[in-house]
Amino acid sequence: MTIRALLPLLVSLGFAGAAAAQGFPGDPPVGGGGPTSVSVRQCNGTDPAPAIVGCTAIITARTSTPVQRSAALTNRGRAYLRRDQPDRALADFDQAIAVDPMNSRGWANRGDFYQQQGEFDRAIQDYDRAIMANPMDFEAYNQRGTVHLIMGEPERAIPDYDQAIAVNPKFVAAFTNRGEAYRVQGDFDRAIADYNQALAIDPKFATALDNRGISYVEKGEYARGIADFDAALKIDPMMTIIYTHRATAHANNGARDRALADFDQAIKIDPSDPTIYFSRANLLLEQGQFDRAIGDYDAAIMAERNFADAYANRGVAYARKGEFNRAVVDFDRAIMLDPSLPDLFANRGLSYVKTGQYARAIADLDKALMANPRDASSLYNRGVAKQQAGDRQGGDADIARARSTDPNIGK
Repeated sequence: MTIRALLPLLVSLGFAGAAAAQGFPGDPPVGGGGPTSVSVRQCNGTDPAPAIVGCTAIITARTSTPVQRSAALTNRGRAYLRRDQPDRALADFDQAIAVDPMNSRGWANRGDFYQQQGEFDRAIQDYDRAIMANPMDFEAYNQRGTVHLIMGEPERAIPDYDQAIAVNPKFVAAFTNRGEAYRVQGDFDRAIADYNQALAIDPKFATALDNRGISYVEKGEYARGIADFDAALKIDPMMTIIYTHRATAHANNGARDRALADFDQAIKIDPSDPTIYFSRANLLLEQGQFDRAIGDYDAAIMAERNFADAYANRGVAYARKGEFNRAVVDFDRAIMLDPSLPDLFANRGLSYVKTGQYARAIADLDKALMANPRDASSLYNRGVAKQQAGDRQGGDADIARARSTDPNIGK
């Protein structure tokens, strides 16, 4: 009769690369109302405030060509995105494409906008148009591949990364992202080979080091994974997600104190990230430190009110403390937020058994067994609930089925 917790999986640092700024063809004309060298330099820069000023000067200059105006609109749109002004950004990308439909960067940047908004089909359509406008646009291939990967389609992502690399064999982002696609497919050796390629091009690329570390950990090669996380943190010691990856590797390798130290450091750097509290709480839960775990789940929920996994595992912590009524409250909330989470109905069902609510227990355990008909724990618990509810024959049958799978259950 076991309450089961949700455990975090290693999640990669992220995808590399995004649509680049739009450059200007040739030398900018000076004087005559056209783009000046100052406005071009500002417009091509990464600081949004001067970029908007410089790009606006080019857009409004009477002698700017359509190609220059479209490029400036693209870059001003990117600057608006950096300033968290998505409506203005989209308007500029739309206008950039209208002024010059062959501006592949305009299409690609609007694709990035739609990707960030979660409108993946529209993003893919824009990357398609970018590639039609310029079949050598390796960044558009990379970004389209990334959308496919986000959508859970690594088999469609890999050919796009292949094409990006064919056009630009030094494109580190495409090697890193293709490695991620292979990792998602469980092909860790090919993933590691791609991360190696990325690091040969840029040895200081922390994302590639982190993702290669994840691949090693998923292969069970903890020492090599931890070495990669160490190297990534030397490059950027403020990347909290790498501390959480190294903590998970330490925990899986039996070094629980080191794992806790890494979670502590990640929280010190970013005390607002609910996922770090959640991960540390899971480790504390495994160690039987239920009150500390509950404190961390509290912090995770304070930061993210709809964090279904945190409610689910806080319920587990309460149940393991014997506080089954409080556990039921958390399982209720988790089920409302995400009823697909594993073990929720099984855990709430067992909590109902412990509190004598046998009809409710049977209903929950029925649902758990629909998802996993051979789950010995749910069969046994339902058997107990049926016996207590007066259905001795049905209860005995469930317990017998449970013991045919696990002879020691309930003993």
